[in-house]
Amino acid sequence: MINFKNITADNWKECINLKITDDEIEFISPNVYSIAEAQFYPNIAVSKAIYDDEQMVGYTLFGEDEHDCKLFYIDRLMISKDFRYKGYAFETIQLIIKEAIKNGFNVIATSAHPKNNKMQSLLEKLGFYTKNEINDGEIVFYCKVK
Repeated sequence: MINFKNITADNWKECINLKITDDEIEFISPNVYSIAEAQFYPNIAVSKAIYDDEQMVGYTLFGEDEHDCKLFYIDRLMISKDFRYKGYAFETIQLIIKEAIKNGFNVIATSAHPKNNKMQSLLEKLGFYTKNEINDGEIVFYCKVK
């Protein structure tokens, strides 16, 4: 069962050593960058390691959008290449949606690189849609919740 744990002095090195495939390098920032970035937005950026019971399988960064306080944004989602094809990304997004609802948000957004067909397909499967909006070179996806 997927769960989130805080990034701490005890697990941050394990988190930054999670691997992606070479062809995904253009799709996602390194975890060390995301962990550092979260330090500058402590009131809105929630930086979490993704675990399957006690095994770290990925990393995510989410929270209130820095420009729109009514929008919940998934900034990062990565599942280590060693733990792919087990439904972790699907479950993680579902858990993030529950977090958004718990925090009173009605709309969630995220973005995906135009060449990242796997992520785009996953988002659509979970009810996300696009308005063909591009932000920082990525396609923005939205999902209404509640």
